[in-house]
This record gives sequence, C-alpha cells and structure tokens, in this order.
Amino acid sequence: MGFLSSLFGKKKENIRSIQHPEQLKKGDVVVFSDSFALPEIIRKQSFQIKSVNTYQFEHSTIVEFVLLGHSTTQVYLSVERDDEEYLNISIKISREQVAQLFDMENFADIFDEQSQTELSLNSEQSDFNNWLSPVYFQQVFAQRGYYYSKDFRPAKPSIDDDGDGEPLDYFCLTSADEMHSVEVEVWQDGDTDVLLTIHRPIEEIADMYPGANDGEIG
Repeated sequence: MGFLSSLFGKKKENIRSIQHPEQLKKGDVVVFSDSFALPEIIRKQSFQIKSVNTYQFEHSTIVEFVLLGHSTTQVYLSVERDDEEYLNISIKISREQVAQLFDMENFADIFDEQSQTELSLNSEQSDFNNWLSPVYFQQVFAQRGYYYSKDFRPAKPSIDDDGDGEPLDYFCLTSADEMHSVEVEVWQDGDTDVLLTIHRPIEEIADMYPGANDGEIG
C-alpha cells in the first residue's frame, strides 16, 4: 500500500506559466510568429533568453531580453508601452554596415544638437530585409541613461543612484509610420552601438515556454 501511495500519490510538479513577454526570464524560450513582416532570422524561429538586462532613464525603465538562436546575429527584445503595448526587436550593426546603409555625413548630423536629422537610406540591403525604412526622423537627442547587466524585477534601479550602472547617451530616429527605428547608444568611453529596431504587435510572439526544470516561482 505504501508503494502504491508513493507511486500514484506523488504531487505533479507545478510548471510556471508565462502569459506575457514581460514575465520572461533567463532560460525561457520565445517563439515568433510566421508573419512576413518579420525579418527572416526571426520569423517562425525559437530563441532562448540568454540574459536579462536593464536600461534606466529618467522617466522609464526598459527590460532587455538577449535572445540566443540558431543565427550568429544577436537579437534583442523589449516591451514598450505608449498608447498601446508593442515589441521592440533589435539587432546591432557594425560601422561598416552603417556606412553601407547611410551617408556618413548625414548620419553624423544625429549628434548635432542644432540639427533635427532626417536620415535617408542609401540603398536597400538584402541582408536587412524588413529591418529598414527609407527615411527616419530624429525623435530623441542625447538622453542620459544607465545600463545594468542585471534583472531588477520586480524592483528597478534608482535614477538618483547609478550604482553599478554604465552611463550612456541615447539617440533615436523613427520612421513616419513608427514601425522602424535607428537607435544609437554612445558610451562614456566613446564606443558607439547602432541598432536597427522594428516595432511589432505583442501578437508576433506565437508562444513562450519556461526554461527546463523550471518550477513555479509564485
């Protein structure tokens, strides 16, 4: 009887349920939809959350999910709320790729406070299908923020105490339809990261799974 009790009476392990992308954590898996609006390296692809980082600005905190997939291209995901919720999906591009896509004198205008930059694409590149818009308009100039290679949830870092945060200045240009952006992060040592970002509905995530051996957290 004791054997049968142990066999049939064993409690089923509670598996964490992920109902929203903001609930993702390191080790979880996210699957994108088959929408043709998505770039090929993302469409119908599964990614594991490699790490979770935090950007802190004066009026906002952004949780960044670093995605690990089959491609060698690093993909970044965040959720943003404006009038509605949407996904920001980004890739970083090199200086050489920036020079291929944009006129560098035009691109340099981004860092001129007196210039409301209108950034035009030199030419379409097949490697960046669905990542690009023909024209971008500057929305953000040198917004000071701090980057943390840490997940603070459910709390957030204090803007009054940068602590271990790495300071950066943030620039952003967005297309007229608000579906594409070019984001630029200038770090204190002068290093500059340029990202191509697409803004897509939450529904572009087709499924989400908890990481292996992940019990319920509460």
